[in-house]
Amino acid sequence: MTTADQKNKIDLLVRTCRMLARMNRARPETRKSQSLYYQMMVDYYTRVNNAHQEGKKIASHTVFFPTEILYAMDIVPMHTEMTTWLIALFLKEQAELLEKGAEQGLVPEICSPHRGVAGIFATNSIPRPDVILWSNLICDNTAKSGELMMELSGSPGFFLDNPFRNSPGEIDYLVGELQDMVSFLEEQTGQKMDWNKLSEMVERTRHEIALYREIGELRKAVPSPMNILGYLELLSADYMYPGQPEATQYLTLLRDELKEMVEQGKGAVSRENFRLMTLFIPPMHLMTSLARLFDERGAVSVVEPLFTLWSEGELDPDNPLRSVAIKSFMIPERRSMYGPLDQQALDDITESAEKYKTDGAIYWAFMGCRHTCATIKVIKETLSELDVPMLTIDCDIVDPTITSEEEATGKIEQFFELLEDR
Repeated sequence: MTTADQKNKIDLLVRTCRMLARMNRARPETRKSQSLYYQMMVDYYTRVNNAHQEGKKIASHTVFFPTEILYAMDIVPMHTEMTTWLIALFLKEQAELLEKGAEQGLVPEICSPHRGVAGIFATNSIPRPDVILWSNLICDNTAKSGELMMELSGSPGFFLDNPFRNSPGEIDYLVGELQDMVSFLEEQTGQKMDWNKLSEMVERTRHEIALYREIGELRKAVPSPMNILGYLELLSADYMYPGQPEATQYLTLLRDELKEMVEQGKGAVSRENFRLMTLFIPPMHLMTSLARLFDERGAVSVVEPLFTLWSEGELDPDNPLRSVAIKSFMIPERRSMYGPLDQQALDDITESAEKYKTDGAIYWAFMGCRHTCATIKVIKETLSELDVPMLTIDCDIVDPTITSEEEATGKIEQFFELLEDR
């Protein structure tokens, strides 16, 4: 392997995901949708790797960005935070990137995915993006990281200002922002917006959101048919492939698999003992060990109300740009992570606890996400009123030095013992 190959984290991600896809296809017990998920990761990062050789432009963007616009303009997207997550999950090489991020002045209290992104750009570990796109959705870390990425990459950038509240006037404002962004991208990349293509994506996105809702309903079954790794898959489908045929294919296949399991009375684990609500995202470097522990102990994450339950809203393919704006108000994470924590978010938690028959909840208190950690007390009190105990685990979504595997699994084991005694 050449020095350039060793430096290119994207190339390593492609190789690792390709290997995982092969391994999953060789295991008859593995969900076909899970094998498809790994192939989606291969295809996504292969496009990033080959973009410049094929004469295409790359846009690095932060989380919850309206990627449909990039796909409609034939611009190759690269999700910055997701890339850091997957480097931690698949390559276990986040330490170097976090160290380089620290050299840029980012202290440990800053969101580690953004510290990792700074490290990626500082070490030239990815193909250089042609444009940087970022927004204030979902936090201050996101709002500021784009400026640093522009400085490190030397690429031009565009900041998308998302309003806090959902009203006709604020939707109009966001549509104006999106129009300005399209003009910026056309000027910087030479790519023109294909409005017919965007309309097709809005139609697919509408269908995909319906599939997310169907999958959520199937997970209410006792026993529940999807394990904790499915949580990351669901996030990846929308974060990386919104409105794309790949996401539709994956979600349709997953829906069909789960439906068949429910009809046959099969669950994700051989014997379901604990039905858990997951609040926030488990550390990426612990996902494999968590899946193993949950399988051994008969635990299933049946619902993630703040991440996988979509808000109501109507998308209109005949008005695609406005639909893209409306979708940004529908994303599950917005209810608890952007603007004030309102009663709707607490009602969603209450309803989920009841409808999914949860035995307990685990809140992954990501130290770099201060605004979500501020909600822990009120969420715990809300669940306490329903007699649903909640375990809080201080952690970091990428950095393994904050909470070790032994510490996290030990606390979860104790929590399972508490649930057994109830």
